Amino acid sequence: MPNNKNSNYSVDGKIPAINLKKSGISEFVKRPLPNDKEVAEFEKITAENNELGFDAQIGEELDEEIEDSLNEIYQDDDGKVVDVKKMYIKKRHGFFYWFFLLVFFMAAGAGAYYAYEKYYPRTFSAPVVEFGISGKTEAVAGEEFFYVINYKNSGQINANNAEIRLDLPENFIVSDIYPESVSETGYQWRIDSIPAHSSGEIKIKGMLMGAKDRIGAVQAVLSYVPENFSSEFKKEAALATRISDIGLEFDFDFVSSVLAGEAEEIALRFNAKENNYIGDFRITLEPRENLEILPAKSDAPENLAKFAMERPGVWDVSEISLEEKILPIRFRFAKKEKDKEPLSFKFERKNKDESYSEFYGETLEFDVMNSDLNLSLIINGAREDKSANFGDTLNYSLVYKNKGETEMKDVVIMAVLESDFLDWTTLKSEMPGKEKGNTITWTKEEIPGLAAIPKNEEGIIDFSINLVKAGTANSKQEYQVKSYAQFNIGNIQTEGTTGKNNLSNEIISRINSDLSLEETIRYFSVENMPVGTGPHPPRVNETTTYKVYWKISNNLNELKGLVIKLPLPAYVSFAEKSRATVGEIKYDASKREVSWEIGRLPLTVFAANAEFSISVTPSEEDRNKIMVILPGSSASAIDGKTDAVLNQSTKAKTTKLEDDEIARGDGIVE
Repeated sequence: MPNNKNSNYSVDGKIPAINLKKSGISEFVKRPLPNDKEVAEFEKITAENNELGFDAQIGEELDEEIEDSLNEIYQDDDGKVVDVKKMYIKKRHGFFYWFFLLVFFMAAGAGAYYAYEKYYPRTFSAPVVEFGISGKTEAVAGEEFFYVINYKNSGQINANNAEIRLDLPENFIVSDIYPESVSETGYQWRIDSIPAHSSGEIKIKGMLMGAKDRIGAVQAVLSYVPENFSSEFKKEAALATRISDIGLEFDFDFVSSVLAGEAEEIALRFNAKENNYIGDFRITLEPRENLEILPAKSDAPENLAKFAMERPGVWDVSEISLEEKILPIRFRFAKKEKDKEPLSFKFERKNKDESYSEFYGETLEFDVMNSDLNLSLIINGAREDKSANFGDTLNYSLVYKNKGETEMKDVVIMAVLESDFLDWTTLKSEMPGKEKGNTITWTKEEIPGLAAIPKNEEGIIDFSINLVKAGTANSKQEYQVKSYAQFNIGNIQTEGTTGKNNLSNEIISRINSDLSLEETIRYFSVENMPVGTGPHPPRVNETTTYKVYWKISNNLNELKGLVIKLPLPAYVSFAEKSRATVGEIKYDASKREVSWEIGRLPLTVFAANAEFSISVTPSEEDRNKIMVILPGSSASAIDGKTDAVLNQSTKAKTTKLEDDEIARGDGIVE
């Protein structure tokens, strides 16, 4: 036999023992299949070995090897034979075991993370610094409030060399700061260090001064250097505050047309509002070379304001209250230099440091005329623009006075009324003039005194005319009446051919929106369906319910703040059943008042409806009487174009049910 280390045979021809532990299927599979020559050789060797008696030896050795292998498989750790007929299943851990094990490891991990973050901070991370400004976004002029600058280091390392710089609005008046600024020229704070997890704040107390709707913006910048860093970090913050109101109401009553060289007067009316923080103030009139300021008249009005003229054109006003006061301002234009002359007023509040802060301003424009005849037009007691309602009567007073040095002869006066909404059939005057188109003319034939007007002589022409009733709105029409007067000497000139020197003041009477309120109370609807319950006419100690209907109509201008209110008598109850197409029906039990709050009503909503139920339970005292169920409702709103307050009201309603054709009767309680 060849001496081959890879052969299974020894030199002496014996077959070595087979170690089953070191053998396996994988070892067998890896060996290549024998070819025909190798098979024949193997059979030859096997036959020779059988002749030599090797079969028994091989069998015994194989049996021993197999038995040893099986013993290893079926013996336990103690060397005992395992009973393979019985199966032992090892008990597994349940759900709660694994759940609590998971919770335990999570808690341990969180604790480890917390300890790591607290005691082993990462020196390479930057601090997390929060920076902001808090304060009012709306404030009344003069109202004190705080701007608060907040900073907080929520990170793990310190923020060093911190500096805060603040820019306040120029109209913000500072009254107190904590802590104090380190800068004398501005607002600046230095902080050596903002430790981790620490915070702080800076408070600035003051007030905004300025006109309504003026906005003041405060800005702040924070700079700092993180610990173990060399770079500087920055944070910015800002806040805007709007002046919602000035806390005072001002109104200028004046005639826009003035005569050069003649004294004129402006009646400044003012009063404080509920939220007023300004108090005393100063009024300054911008000086002009052509303007002369005159002392007040001796016959002062009862509600004269308390003031002192510091110098011509400067008035110090004190003792401001909710009651309206009047400050008369008398002036004169020395001569006519321009057709129009403006007068600018500035309203200021005095600060603690003796400086002044402006909070209101107004510029009035005057038409300056050179004329010997002064014409002044008044409508319904006012010389300025004023709104009116459809159907109202416009009462005119035309005042004329000879301001010249000589007598004026053959004077012709003409009133011009430009509008499509005047009912000329209602024109009335004790001194009727000649009506033509949109003008009324008076000559010495209608008023003999116009034949000659002596120096300083004056006269008044009174007349009235009605506005037409409300109709269908037309967007192309101008809903107003433009009125003025003019004069001529010796002959009549038509409108537009005279110069400005012979004109009176002009008044624009804007027509208010055609708001209307309709109120009905019914037991049966318009479709003849019962909407009430109980007996009708009402009976003593029995309850009857009725339905109340409201209808709002509006076609001309948008309305604001529209509300309808109805006070209920003590014997009438609100039945809690209500509906409205816009807005909301509310009942105030303490006031016993039903209200329909609509607010804004645009022109796109030309009609709105609401309804609710009420109940009546007559007592013995009401027997054989007609009861008043509704005392009458009132509607109020602000015209969006004329700013006039509009009011409408309805008449009282009784148990007669005047609006219900079916249930209408004598209404006597049974």
